[in-house]
Amino acid sequence: MVVKRDEFAQRRRAMGFTQEGLAEALTVDRSTVVRWESGRGDPQPFQMPRLALLLQVTAAELVDLLAPVPANVPILPWQTPVALNDAGPGALGAVPDPAGIGSAMMLADGEVRVGCRTSGGRIIFVTMPRRALLRSAAGAAGAAVLPGLATGPEPGPQLVLSPDVHPVENLRQLRKSLVACDNVLGPRQIVASSQEHVRLIQQLRREASGRDRLNLMQVQAEYAEFCSWLFQDGGDHRAAQYWADRAVDWSTSAGDHDLTVYITARKAQLAGDMRESLDAVDLADAAQRIAPPQSRLMALGAVYGAHGHALLGDELACQRAYDQALELVSVPSETGANRGHWLNAAYVEAQRARSWAVLGQYEAAATGFDQAIRALPASFRRDRGVYLARSAGAQLHATGPERAAATASEALSIASGTGSARIFAELASLDGKLQPWSAVAEVAEFREALDSVMLHEV
Repeated sequence: MVVKRDEFAQRRRAMGFTQEGLAEALTVDRSTVVRWESGRGDPQPFQMPRLALLLQVTAAELVDLLAPVPANVPILPWQTPVALNDAGPGALGAVPDPAGIGSAMMLADGEVRVGCRTSGGRIIFVTMPRRALLRSAAGAAGAAVLPGLATGPEPGPQLVLSPDVHPVENLRQLRKSLVACDNVLGPRQIVASSQEHVRLIQQLRREASGRDRLNLMQVQAEYAEFCSWLFQDGGDHRAAQYWADRAVDWSTSAGDHDLTVYITARKAQLAGDMRESLDAVDLADAAQRIAPPQSRLMALGAVYGAHGHALLGDELACQRAYDQALELVSVPSETGANRGHWLNAAYVEAQRARSWAVLGQYEAAATGFDQAIRALPASFRRDRGVYLARSAGAQLHATGPERAAATASEALSIASGTGSARIFAELASLDGKLQPWSAVAEVAEFREALDSVMLHEV
């Protein structure tokens, strides 16, 4: 039996909060509060100050209320699974494959998101406490078989500030290194490092004043936007929204208008990934309204708004927006050049290909993805995996299951190495569509490989 945090729950009730009320005040899901109270998860460090304020306790008192569950108390993975798709999984007894779980991704609140093959053959995504997954893995394989999870994600660049360089410049250089690592290693390897950088900046701001403090706020906003991206790629959309909201607040406080526009456009992209079509269109429109005229930032808003139109089934508005973006990126822009400088015609066409697939134009989508993949720099490994996975979905309809499965297998190798939930989500969707062709050699090979990095319902 899991030891419940009765004192924490009592304090919540004493302050007049229901579980739903406290969750709303913290901008988390009710299930997160439930996990805290049942000892199956812990608040993230960035949540602790707000939580202490709501419960009207000191930091030390909050730590006491959240006393850790004794290590000898077994926590079973099927006690609190949560499906991250539309269909609930019911009760899961998830036993890790001894070969390792390539689909595992660290989330907020000390949890892990993993893909699971149900007894009916479907793939769903579930979350469970990290320690529960580790214990199950140890029981199944005799040892922890989750590289990068047994002791936490592998660290990114070491957080060492040079005494000869201003802290703001140090932190900007470190962020560039993390961004470069992200496209090669994926989010699960560096998300912890990125959040640690935010905490460091907050400490530095307490000791700074004037222009230094304002510059640190700007860098803090840049890191928050990056954290939002990492959680978005990792499939934790609620955490991605949290960090995007913080990034907008901090960029506004720092007076960095271009960064605020950039983050607003990125929020439109996140809404598109969540299939919130109206939010995608409206956020993109907002970004374009406040963007410098004829800038890359205006083009970025057009791109993410275009996909929102595709999700709404409005092909004409979709294509007009992509054409507008192409026109904007074809003209050199002096304004807002430091934000969205990576946006080019190849990226616009890659996003158009995704929208073609949504609109059912599969041949155009497959052709667009092929061109986008050829145009990608070699270092953009994770993006290559995303494009391959999306291309495989279009190829199934355009050229048949054999080629789709071969392309999907290539994407799977990148997904396993990076932990990108965007890739796994595409492959999980394709897996169900390929089921009628399970006897085809390429399809069988892909589905078997996908099984090897998934949990299995028992």
